[in-house]
Amino acid sequence: MCQYHQRFGKIFKMNLGTFQSVQIGDPTLLESIFRKESNYPRRLDIKPWKMYRDYRNEAYGLLTLEGQEWQSMRKTMQRNLMDPKEVSKLDLKMNEVMQDFIIHINNLCHKKGSVDDIYFELNKWSYETICFIFYNRRCGLLQEAYGEDDLKFIKSVKEIMKYLGPLMVTPVNLHRKCNTAQWQKHTQAWDDIFMTVKRFINERLENISNSEKGDILSKISEQSQLSKKELSAIFTELQIGGIETTANALMWAIFNLSQNSNVQEKLYEEIQNTLLPGEHPTAQSLKKMPYLKSCLKESLRLTPTVPFTSRTMEEDTSVGGFLLPQGTVVMINFHAITWNEDFYTDAKKFKPERWLQDKHTLNPFASTPFGIGRRMCVGRRLAELQLQLALCWLVQNFKIYAMDKKAIKAIISTVMLPDRSMPVTFIKR
Repeated sequence: MCQYHQRFGKIFKMNLGTFQSVQIGDPTLLESIFRKESNYPRRLDIKPWKMYRDYRNEAYGLLTLEGQEWQSMRKTMQRNLMDPKEVSKLDLKMNEVMQDFIIHINNLCHKKGSVDDIYFELNKWSYETICFIFYNRRCGLLQEAYGEDDLKFIKSVKEIMKYLGPLMVTPVNLHRKCNTAQWQKHTQAWDDIFMTVKRFINERLENISNSEKGDILSKISEQSQLSKKELSAIFTELQIGGIETTANALMWAIFNLSQNSNVQEKLYEEIQNTLLPGEHPTAQSLKKMPYLKSCLKESLRLTPTVPFTSRTMEEDTSVGGFLLPQGTVVMINFHAITWNEDFYTDAKKFKPERWLQDKHTLNPFASTPFGIGRRMCVGRRLAELQLQLALCWLVQNFKIYAMDKKAIKAIISTVMLPDRSMPVTFIKR
């Protein structure tokens, strides 16, 4: 998409299958859209996901709801997911999983010398963490013995992501009517996902009176009057986002550190100067690690997990001197902004130091990996704490090496994927 923006400019029209879009690649235009948003901003309709829910009579969650229903559900979740004080209380659970993950990675590298598929191993870590946080449940994916059923959710998430693009740009109602292979596989994957989440919710709520209530589900069920059907819709979409996007973000951060040994050693030095020998990082100690946070910000800028966000114009709107009619789908392309030398010096280089400069030197709308405004990712605080703790644990315990210097090409899909397995290995410090 960067090449299109270089050719056609910061704003242009583009057909995407069955609908026409306006492509944005400039932070000033993004700010203009943000400033004109209503209380209920709309994103691009995820029609395949909505059609599945209608087909199976399931409720909508935060990714699929619009209007006042969306706002009401968001308010219900926001207190537990967006309040930094509430989120910081989850660091002990995150650390318990990370302790197991460090052992897991060390065992894999000891046996094989490297990790065959670091992305999949990170999916296991993120799944284990999210289930512990959401349902106070450990699933055992970081142990040597686990069943294929334990991996079904992860594999199903990858399946719905695989078919989302094709079903978005072709008439999904036609896919359903003709019962195409894509619709069948998409539907089966969603069936497996909902089945898993419903089982976790039912088992947790049945035992809620006899155990610790620090998990998100327990808090939400006590604070709200949401039905099990609504809880299933919310936690299904939250769990998908928490597993796939967090694992993806950590994968790219690991890759970027492997390619920049000087940055990695500087980060290790900060960790050593902050933590005592054998001490585990906490939400509190992370406040003393500005370079760690800068490394993650820079990784999300250079290699954003989600390569774009969207808005659907709720009324006729002037953007960049053009009138966008009501209903126009606007796609904001992060790479076109974050790789632009007009906004970042040495834009394609990994330079965490840029985030330690005076904040006024950087446009706040030039890097928005979690989205902006009222539609910002509701799990942002949770993801940031997870990523910061995980990166601290990994660098504290391992030197991360690039196994080769061949270029990795990014495949732009629902999330940004590498065109091959990440060539990294972990050497115990």
